[in-house]
Amino acid sequence: MSATAVFSAAASAAAARPAARAPRASARSLVASPASARFANRRRASPALRLAAVTEPASEASEPAPAPPSPAEDKVAAYCAKHMVDVDAMIAANPFAVSPEDLIAKTKAILAANNGAEDPSLLASDFKFVAPVVGPLPKDDFLKAFASFQIEEAFPDAKFGYYAFRVDPFEPNRVWFDARFKGTNTGTLAGSLAPTGIAVDAPPQACSMRFNDKGEATQLTVGYVMDRQIGNTGGLGGVFGILYAIGYGLPFPEAQPWQKSIQYDLFQKVSGLQSEIQKFVKGLGGN
Repeated sequence: MSATAVFSAAASAAAARPAARAPRASARSLVASPASARFANRRRASPALRLAAVTEPASEASEPAPAPPSPAEDKVAAYCAKHMVDVDAMIAANPFAVSPEDLIAKTKAILAANNGAEDPSLLASDFKFVAPVVGPLPKDDFLKAFASFQIEEAFPDAKFGYYAFRVDPFEPNRVWFDARFKGTNTGTLAGSLAPTGIAVDAPPQACSMRFNDKGEATQLTVGYVMDRQIGNTGGLGGVFGILYAIGYGLPFPEAQPWQKSIQYDLFQKVSGLQSEIQKFVKGLGGN
């Protein structure tokens, strides 16, 4: 066989055989970056790194134990335990026929019905209305008086600003809520008072509704000012405050901003004088 024939036969045999497989790359080598490869080489080369890898904990270190409470925190905790009310526990220990959630829902329904004026069936037959200097008014008198006042006609943009509805743990049949009325007097009030265009900003006021076992309201209280420094009603709540703010304040002391009485002024002066005398006497004694 000639050299040419031998070469041709060898080439044909080589072409017929499958190509030799390259070494299979591991999954780690496929995703590793050059930087990780260098780090792996250093780990293999460094006994210290190999030891660290062996002793490295499998899970994260546990969080340190919380520090014990300080004396000041202990004092606060003791004070709260003695003087703060556990509302949920008190209500659970003295449950009412109507759940707290339902009482709050009923309160909001009565407010939405113009305090019951649009649906008197929501009010019990022995219902009464009580404000700081008004009432108690029985149901019929209240409905007549409230329906005639027509707040939302006098204040088309009125926002009663009700918030913080909660059941009283001492009276589980009573819902307390707060109000911060705002509105502009652009309509006629009570059918006769001409609009003034004055914007009323009332102070925060505490209100409440009390219920019987049937879920009927037996009492509504409004107008108890929580901070007389706020707003432009002269520190007055309820209707008296609104009337005062728009220039229609009623002509008696209860419907006017608070003023110090002569008796109280004298009491403060005398008390102040006694206090100063006591300080002077203590000073003479070296105290």
